[in-house]
Amino acid sequence: MRTLKHLIVVAAVALLAAPRPAAAFWLLGFSTGDTLPQGDFSAIAGTGGQYSSVGDPKRTSFTPFLPHAGFRAGIADGWDIGYRLTQVALPFSGVGPSLGGEIDLKRRLTPADSAWQAAIVIGMAYSYLDISGQSRNAWSPGADLIISRTLNPRYAVFTDLRYVYTAIPSALGGSGANYVNAAGAGLGVRIKLTKMMALVPEAGVFNFTGRLTNRTENGIGVQYGAVLMFRF
Repeated sequence: MRTLKHLIVVAAVALLAAPRPAAAFWLLGFSTGDTLPQGDFSAIAGTGGQYSSVGDPKRTSFTPFLPHAGFRAGIADGWDIGYRLTQVALPFSGVGPSLGGEIDLKRRLTPADSAWQAAIVIGMAYSYLDISGQSRNAWSPGADLIISRTLNPRYAVFTDLRYVYTAIPSALGGSGANYVNAAGAGLGVRIKLTKMMALVPEAGVFNFTGRLTNRTENGIGVQYGAVLMFRF
C-alpha cells in the first residue's frame, strides 16, 4: 500500500510539472459536496478533453487529451483546501502561458452524515511563462456550487455550477482587451472501487464570452473526463 501511495504521488507530480498546450482549461471539478475530515488527504489524477466553438465566424477546436491532477487536505470540520493543475482558457493559446496552478477553499454547507451534500468552492489560478525573454501571465478567479447525493455505499451523483473569469494582462491591449467569462454546469458520478480509491467521470457544457485583442470570442465548450481519486 505504501508503494502504491508513492507511485500515485509521483504520477500526480509528473502531471503537474509536465508542459501542456494552452488549448483548454479545466472547468470540471470532479468532486462531490462532502469535505475531507481534518488531517486527511486525497489526490486525483486523470484525463479528458474539450471541444469548443468560438468567435465570429465560428472556429472549432478539439483537445482530446487534457491532463488533470491535484491534491486536497482537510483543515477543519466542513473545510478543506486543494491545489490542482490548470491551463489558460481557450481561445487564448496564442497569447497566454501553457501551465498554471489553482488553489481553492471548499466549505461544506450540509451535515456530514446527510445523504444530500452541498458545498461552495472559491478559487484563484495563476499562470506564468517566459519564452525567449518574453513573459506571459494570466490570472483567473472562480466560484463553484456543488450539490451531490449519495445513492448507496458505492455510488454518489453530483452536479456543479461553475463560473470562472480569466484575464491575460501580458497580451496586446492588456486585460481590458483579453479576457474570458466561462459559466456552465457539469454532471458526474463517484464510483467507489475500494475503501481508499474511487473512479470519478464527469461531463459538462460551458458558455464562453470574452475578447482577444479587442475581437469578440464568444461561444460554447463541452468537456468530459475521468479521474482516479485516492484517500490517504
